[in-house]
Amino acid sequence: TGRPDVEEAIDQEIKKFHDFSAFKIVEDEGQSAIKTRWVFTDHEDDQSKGYKLKSRLCMRGDTEDNVDLIRSDSPTTHKDSLKLALSIAANENFDIMSADIKSAFLQGKALDRKVYVIPPVEAKLDGKLWLLEKGAYGLIDGSRLFYLELKEKLELLGLKQVSGDPAMFTFHQDGKLVGISASAD
Repeated sequence: TGRPDVEEAIDQEIKKFHDFSAFKIVEDEGQSAIKTRWVFTDHEDDQSKGYKLKSRLCMRGDTEDNVDLIRSDSPTTHKDSLKLALSIAANENFDIMSADIKSAFLQGKALDRKVYVIPPVEAKLDGKLWLLEKGAYGLIDGSRLFYLELKEKLELLGLKQVSGDPAMFTFHQDGKLVGISASAD
């Protein structure tokens, strides 16, 4: 590309795929493989008080074989549930915090099928493919795989799923509500 900011953003995104063990490198033996595409956005950079270019490597999941058979539902908190949670938090004088999980889809559940990907040219893997191990942006079920992993982790921490909203969880201590978690994607 010739632009240092673009090259740095691409390198960082490929590094995330490595860091989260999102794929294995395999020989290209003619397997059906999906392509990728880069999406670039400018994000505010708190450290420099300016903007920083961010890249995201997106899978062309819409071209995957049998895409209609892949379960893709993934709940997000309903706006009425979020309003109720914020009202309870204000009434109970809870601290309200929000968090962004970086590279969320790469931290989701393992894939239950084989998805071969033609790596981006920047990965410098001629004659090789990626065999995805985890969900990734652009896969039909990427959001669902992340939700299932998040749900499991929250339940391990003792949070309980709210019956009327599968993306909202509560935490009780000594029979008293002490926390609420909502997933908004």
